[in-house]
Amino acid sequence: MQTRKRLLGSRRGSITVFLSLSGILIIALLGTLVETARYTACGNHTARTIRTSAEALLTEYSRPLYDHYGLFFLEDTGIPFEKVIAGYASDTMESARAGTMDFLKGEIHQVSVADKTYVGDQEAAPLQQEIRGLMGRRITGDQLKKWLKRSSDAGDSDKKAEEIEETVENQREMAELDKQLLKLMKWIDGITVSNGKISCAGEFVKMFAVKEKKSQYFGVNESGWGKKRKEKWDGITRHWRQMDRKSFLAKIKKVIKLTDQAIKEAGQLERAYNRCRGKNREFADHDKKMQQLIRQMSVLRGNRHILTETEKLLKEPLKEEGADLLDQLWKDYDTESICFDYTGVEEQGGADHPLEALSTVWGDGILNLVICDPKKLSGASVAKADESAMLYREQGETDEDYGERISELTEKEKVSLSGAAGDLAKYGMDHFFLDRYIQDKFSSYEKTVSGWKRALKYQWEYIVAGRSSDKKNLEAVLNRILMIRTPVNFAAIYKDAAKKQQAYAAAAAVVGFTGMEPLIRFTQTMILVVWSIVEALVDVAGILQGRDVPLLKKSAQILTSFPQIFQLTGKAITKRAGRFAAAGKKSFGYKDYLLLFLGMKERKKKLYRVMDLIQWDMNKNGYEGFRLDRCVFSIKVSASIVFPARFFHMPVIGAMLGRDIRDYSYACEIEKGYL
Repeated sequence: MQTRKRLLGSRRGSITVFLSLSGILIIALLGTLVETARYTACGNHTARTIRTSAEALLTEYSRPLYDHYGLFFLEDTGIPFEKVIAGYASDTMESARAGTMDFLKGEIHQVSVADKTYVGDQEAAPLQQEIRGLMGRRITGDQLKKWLKRSSDAGDSDKKAEEIEETVENQREMAELDKQLLKLMKWIDGITVSNGKISCAGEFVKMFAVKEKKSQYFGVNESGWGKKRKEKWDGITRHWRQMDRKSFLAKIKKVIKLTDQAIKEAGQLERAYNRCRGKNREFADHDKKMQQLIRQMSVLRGNRHILTETEKLLKEPLKEEGADLLDQLWKDYDTESICFDYTGVEEQGGADHPLEALSTVWGDGILNLVICDPKKLSGASVAKADESAMLYREQGETDEDYGERISELTEKEKVSLSGAAGDLAKYGMDHFFLDRYIQDKFSSYEKTVSGWKRALKYQWEYIVAGRSSDKKNLEAVLNRILMIRTPVNFAAIYKDAAKKQQAYAAAAAVVGFTGMEPLIRFTQTMILVVWSIVEALVDVAGILQGRDVPLLKKSAQILTSFPQIFQLTGKAITKRAGRFAAAGKKSFGYKDYLLLFLGMKERKKKLYRVMDLIQWDMNKNGYEGFRLDRCVFSIKVSASIVFPARFFHMPVIGAMLGRDIRDYSYACEIEKGYL
């Protein structure tokens, strides 16, 4: 019996040990499962905590920036982002610790902001994204299509401009020959045609009269003007010994220099003629005359030889043989072969060129010509333009000064009108969003914005032109409108036969030499260009006055008559602009031109200039330390949180695992930004 009892007791002990061991294993397994689940929950809690903490940081966006510009950006100033995020995360951890269940209890080990995306990064892409989100709720693709259709006619002016430039260049080549000829007239005959004046120099190549003082002996036609020039001819005496040798030698030296200059100019004329010979059949007769004249220039070298030999002989005591030799030399001195055509000089030569009138007033700029009261213009300015672009080294090429094209026209007779309208082929919704945002948030010459001070008042104009003052920006915009209007007016004037005839008559009066048909035609075209520019000034003045200036004109709609080309005053131009009708809903006005120019502008350049305006205005309105380039759009946060072990910390589990696990950490990385 006792043996059986001992056996039963042993079995019971074995079962107890077995159950104990089994229980421990089950508890360890359950603890491991729970701890593993808790670890996953802690990981999710960590990610959620850091995410919500980063979002909480982003709620601290610049309120004035949002109130006035509708933009969400976070200023990178004051307390470091890491501390703010850690503070928000600690609050969450404290909440977990305060509860009855402390399974989510943890300690922040590390928080760092690994990366920040600022407003101007990636060619100001964050700013574009904010604007897209803001304007995308208001603007549709149909609005874009309507605007593109409305602006298409303005873009057609570039085609007309290219045609004008081609016409001018075709005429210029032949006209340059005539201009070279005018230089030869200056050296050979002493005649100068400049600034609407005809004058005769006291000394010139053909100043010595070897025969009688008659026009036919000097290669000129008899005329009232030619008779006056007889006083300039020097009748040399055949009595070489009785002459004032010193005075005559001085004249010889001067004529030799003039002859050298004429020979040089004749060589340039011949080379220029050979380059364009036979290209323009329209001027075939002129081509033949030019060829004949070039052949006549060969006498210049013979004359120079006579002059140099005379100089040598007169420097020495003159004997009888020397006087005979001089007589023989001067029989071959030729003043007749080179013959320029001066027909019409007396009647038509020397009229004022409209370019001179334009040149006189253009130095003061366009503002004084098209604005009724220039004194009322804004005088606002900033220290430096394109600050944001320079900061990001994205300044690019300087915006063209279209006013310089008028200066080149008046100074060099260079016609350059194309390119002002630009090309809208690549214009898309992002561009349209941005331009509408600019229109909505910023001021211009025509639009004022109250309740918020502006560093520059003409802000649309600044985005288009990028100058440091309101006046310069407005001037740049108006010059560009002028470039668009000029080809439109030229097309209308050129189709009018009466106006073309007026310009031709004026060209003949300016040049004065009927034998120079290419120069007359070129001058006619230049006069038509100037006429178109003056009419374009009237157009610009009308646009600023809020009048209906047609995008495309007919001849009858030209308000400037030929005599008014010379009446270039602000009063005359603005008064004439008042003849346009008041603008209607379909009129293409100043705002439309600005939007057209904005559409032509490179997007990143517009974005950086928007940044400039926002920062200047924020500073002007009491936020002196505000810097938009230090505002953050998105951040990348990495963090790790340490959680104490609960079940793994049990001795039995620790013994089973072979190590004592006190805690473990969870790391996460999230990226958060606006939109």
